[in-house]
Amino acid sequence: MFLTTFFNALVYWTCRLLMRAGPFQVFGNLVASFIDFCYATLYKIVTNSHKETEKLVVAAIKNGTGKGKVAIITGANSGIGYDTAKALGRVGYHTILACRNMELGEKALNSLIEETDLDNFELMALDLASFESIHKFVEQFKERHDSLHLLINNGGVCMCPYMTTAEGIELQFGTNYIGHFVLTDALLDVMKRSSPAKIINLSSLGSYMNAGIDKELVADKSRYDKSRAYYNSKLALTMSAATLARKLEGTGITANSINPGYVATNIFQHVGLSAKIQNMLFTNTVMGSLTTLAAVLDQQYNDTTGQYFVRCQPTYSHPSANSIKEQDDLWEFTEKLVAKHSDQRSYGTF
Repeated sequence: MFLTTFFNALVYWTCRLLMRAGPFQVFGNLVASFIDFCYATLYKIVTNSHKETEKLVVAAIKNGTGKGKVAIITGANSGIGYDTAKALGRVGYHTILACRNMELGEKALNSLIEETDLDNFELMALDLASFESIHKFVEQFKERHDSLHLLINNGGVCMCPYMTTAEGIELQFGTNYIGHFVLTDALLDVMKRSSPAKIINLSSLGSYMNAGIDKELVADKSRYDKSRAYYNSKLALTMSAATLARKLEGTGITANSINPGYVATNIFQHVGLSAKIQNMLFTNTVMGSLTTLAAVLDQQYNDTTGQYFVRCQPTYSHPSANSIKEQDDLWEFTEKLVAKHSDQRSYGTF
């Protein structure tokens, strides 16, 4: 525990120290990434992810953490989302797999039922790159369920060539962040009625690679850089969780962001890393789900909100996530961007 706390602090303070120091930021990012990867490799060796997951699940079952509760996980047909769904289903949550590819979603649903011998899993269609799909999902969810206790914004795309959402927003920012922003806003009324409830945004170390939100990356196609666009979207998710924590104070809803670590999943399909190389360098998806599960199931974090979790514990968040001015600036930019590409003008859930 102490070693993890120390290395988390070392990594993120190195980033923070040089984050806004012009050309030195790149140097800081490289050093921090190297330290993080080295410790992540050691952590992978010394941590039995299956055993740690089992401990969290057994304790949560004993405490009745998920009994009678409903959870939504986006992008749950594979990878981190799949293993997170599996653990939550075992804990007792009625777990909804919100998936774009329904064929893969159906396979995941059948596998979860077979592996757990449980029937508390449900598949629903959701394409985060389409406002129409998001609103349809929310409408169908509210017809079927009158409560929501856990929303895990897990789905996303990584470092793809320039593409846009159905509404014309740059795909990585539009899917990873904007799609989840619209989804979360539309579900907050149900979550308020169900409180206590939790929102988890999946971010990454990449959120630290940008000094702040770069709006031009979203607005100007000619400036598109697939790596920086990905970092932009992940920083927005971290900031959004911090903003939600502040706006939802007193409602019984907590909001946190987590960094799952270096995990071998199909999200790297556009990066050119083969499955064989990923499996050699990165952790498995069970370990990738561990920090999410700790933030959700570990009772010591029941009231924790506005934090950034790494390796199952809160650590130092990006300076932009701690700045109310920058939080509000991103929120205003987001509302205007959504309004520009849709009929939505009101965010009356706060």
